[in-house]
Amino acid sequence: MVVLRRTVPRLIRPELVVGDGADARVRGAGRQLWQESVLTCAVATVGDVGITLAVYGIGALAAGQLGWGMTGKWNVYATAAVLGGVSAAAFEWFSLATGRWSYTHRMPVVPVLGVGLWPVLQLTLLVPAALWIARWFTKQR
Repeated sequence: MVVLRRTVPRLIRPELVVGDGADARVRGAGRQLWQESVLTCAVATVGDVGITLAVYGIGALAAGQLGWGMTGKWNVYATAAVLGGVSAAAFEWFSLATGRWSYTHRMPVVPVLGVGLWPVLQLTLLVPAALWIARWFTKQR
């Protein structure tokens, strides 16, 4: 019998999955109050914002200009995507290695890295999207 935790930090409240894959049953699924879900999502959002700001800061330091992310050049978005993906993969790998969380059988895993596809893809796409949206809003003024 395998016990896995979904991708939710242990300190907040992971849902437990018991079984060996094919007959896995979710214990307590659907019983989590929406208030607890809001807290979980808020903590994850703060972490994503921190990673986005760190990527922007690293890019600005490397380029030597504070407005690095507002140029709208393809290499800015590509760099933000790579740094976002690498940051997500590193955080996922660290969290898996330290037991903060693990994946259910439903999470697609990147074979070479051994981390979940969706968390890595999320920051790979959202960090450059955040830069694009910020640039768009500053151009509207």
